[in-house]
Amino acid sequence: MAKIRELVPELAEVARLELNEDEANRDALIVALRTWIDEQNYLVARTEDQFLVAFLRFCQWDLEEAKKRVLFFYNYKSKERSLLKCRSVDDKVLELARSGIFATLPNPIGPGGPRIHYTRMGHIETSKHSVSDIFRFHAFRSEIEINTDDNWNIAGVVEVIDFTKIPYSLLLQFDPSLFKRMNAFLEHGLPTSLVATHIVNASRETQFVLTIIRNVMKQKELLHIHPNLESLYKAIGKEYLPVELGGNNGSLNEAITRYELQLNSFTNYFKDEERFGVDEKLRAASEKEQRPTLVAGSANEDGTFRKLTFD
Repeated sequence: MAKIRELVPELAEVARLELNEDEANRDALIVALRTWIDEQNYLVARTEDQFLVAFLRFCQWDLEEAKKRVLFFYNYKSKERSLLKCRSVDDKVLELARSGIFATLPNPIGPGGPRIHYTRMGHIETSKHSVSDIFRFHAFRSEIEINTDDNWNIAGVVEVIDFTKIPYSLLLQFDPSLFKRMNAFLEHGLPTSLVATHIVNASRETQFVLTIIRNVMKQKELLHIHPNLESLYKAIGKEYLPVELGGNNGSLNEAITRYELQLNSFTNYFKDEERFGVDEKLRAASEKEQRPTLVAGSANEDGTFRKLTFD
């Protein structure tokens, strides 16, 4: 039997109705995904039940889609080392955890609902933190969530971003090509869905950056800009926001402390991450071996081939 967390009834119902989860074949599909990973000589990946079930759930238990997403996840981390840098929990990551920029709120939007992330852009010190530093922090947080947060995985995530006193120097760091590179990991690698991004207290100066972001988003309707807190309350529900915004969903300081403890508890996990990834040379060789070989003399007049043989 698979070693995975038991879901609360509301979330289990979401998994069943929206993600096609079926206990009858769940264990067999986890084993099948693990077996496929073990058979790929170019891929070194985690194969724990809880890790694999996150990808299968996100892909609605489509084994072939889960294979693609796991492969993208590790291929991206191997190729984008300039963005992700060292995978160990270092002083830079801990500094960002303590900065008050990011908080994961304790209660999702209902037991079967999405997780809520809250970000205070005004707490970013551009003399210390670059856009790539922030992206790397998100990658660390996301990998922890893969292993610990069923709401994040099954029901998705709602991002609330407060643009109060956002440093103008941070806006200057945004460029479309960098954002596309970062967004690729969020969109094609992580086993979660962005339910919505709610931006509050956006100044006129941020409109240019928001336009850039909206233009590269596939689902532009996910981005919402609120002129005031009352508008945000209507969209999310006041009770799901932190006490600093008049809600009942814990304090931001508590969330920051809780996350630092969680990050430290994953120190060995991230040290182990250094050995995972994709060997592109082995992958190219493996794909070459699997390519179809054309049978001599089987070409039609237009140059197409009807007969193919596989090695």
